[in-house]
Amino acid sequence: MISHLKNQTKNLLVLFLSVAALSSCSNNKFKIKGEIYGAGEKSLILEKSDFQGRWIPVDSTHTNKNGGFSFSFQTPGAPEIYRISLNNQYVYIPVDSTETITLTSSYEKFGQDFSLSGSRNAEMMEKFEKQLHSVNTDNPDSLVSFKRNVYSNYMKDFPGSILNYYILIKTINGEPLYNPNDNTDGKYFTAVATGYKTVRPDDPHATLLESTALNSLKQRNSQAGKYNTLEAQEISLIEIELPDESGNNIKLSEVAGKGKPIVVIFSLLNHQDSPELNIALAQIYNRLKGNVEFYNVSLDQDQYEWRSAAKNLPWITVYSPGQFASQDAARYNVYQIPTFFIYNAQGELVARVMSLEELQQNLNKI
Repeated sequence: MISHLKNQTKNLLVLFLSVAALSSCSNNKFKIKGEIYGAGEKSLILEKSDFQGRWIPVDSTHTNKNGGFSFSFQTPGAPEIYRISLNNQYVYIPVDSTETITLTSSYEKFGQDFSLSGSRNAEMMEKFEKQLHSVNTDNPDSLVSFKRNVYSNYMKDFPGSILNYYILIKTINGEPLYNPNDNTDGKYFTAVATGYKTVRPDDPHATLLESTALNSLKQRNSQAGKYNTLEAQEISLIEIELPDESGNNIKLSEVAGKGKPIVVIFSLLNHQDSPELNIALAQIYNRLKGNVEFYNVSLDQDQYEWRSAAKNLPWITVYSPGQFASQDAARYNVYQIPTFFIYNAQGELVARVMSLEELQQNLNKI
């Protein structure tokens, strides 16, 4: 009898776990529903982009006689862009998780005039696409102004957003909206890649963006006959807030953009090459006679030895332990030391350099 009860209990437990697993799988889906006025009964295809720029069909359905439709599909492992295809016209839809997104449009203007709701990204996608349709892409000045506004309104304050990725890979008449090898556009790839590496470091889009940004930088520098120089005049300040040797937290924004250039230095104070580096930095610092500020981010492991060294330096020195695993080093995509970032007097990032010679050359320009 006891054995029989045990077997019953075991079977019920297995059944419960199986139902729970099936329920979990069925709930782990996103949904796109809506209505396409005047469509009648038409075929709709749901497609997903791969990393080679191809669109792969993943599901299909038909609108009903009133134009209503619904897709339900497995949630992707990371945020993705999907699109709905109707007669070779497309509406692009960002999907973050298990949200339900509603699309309404008309058969005649599908892909041109539509509304999206259900998530912040979906609403921003609708707004961006409508603005893109209204801009005169044949006018270079209008296009440059449009792209600058897109960065300010859609990208700057939303690091790691799948919409940022979509905007950067957007093409118009077969030409990229943002060209990574263009001196003006390249900085946007760097900014978005940095945002992804900060907020979503394990997202496969982050790796692709970082690779594109680095290749873009090499290409632009090669064309200009320079190395490791990042022109990013309009990229806003990447905030740092860390303690100095007295334990007081100092924000980078408290000293940057205050009327004189500031150099953010990533280095180790207790490295065999540190004394030579600091002597050279002191020469630059003293030669500029207060016309530039240094904000030195030290990646040392030993806080006591760092503090002892930091007390001897005349500029701001803050502590972010962990070397390249430091969160601040990751946000600035630092992969070797020393690395220098130069902000101009207005607090705009204007250069990333890897040598003292390049640092001096860039400071002479601003």
